[in-house]
Amino acid sequence: MSLPAIALPASPLGWIGAAAAALVAIAWLVVSFLGEGRPRQVAARIGTNALYLALLCFFLNLLLRAHAEGRMAGVVGFGVLVALFGIGLPVSLAKTIGALRGRAASGDSATN
Repeated sequence: MSLPAIALPASPLGWIGAAAAALVAIAWLVVSFLGEGRPRQVAARIGTNALYLALLCFFLNLLLRAHAEGRMAGVVGFGVLVALFGIGLPVSLAKTIGALRGRAASGDSATN
């Protein structure tokens, strides 16, 4: 009796996205069990960055696949999503760097 095959990402983009998705799950658990304070805020920011990265990799993969297959609707739709998450990731990274330095605005959180 052989073990079932595990579907692994085939490209570096897939590996990065899978690692980012795993980091999202870990950050989610850490944030769930931490009390209010700076460590929780930093963990939430790291999880937010990982979520942006995972979604960016996912939609970029779909964009490249749609482009290779010549589907213009897919290219346009996934291109908009890649642009959205591609713009959001640097903004989130900048806020994370600010949180790591201890500069957080009052009422500022990783989810809004």
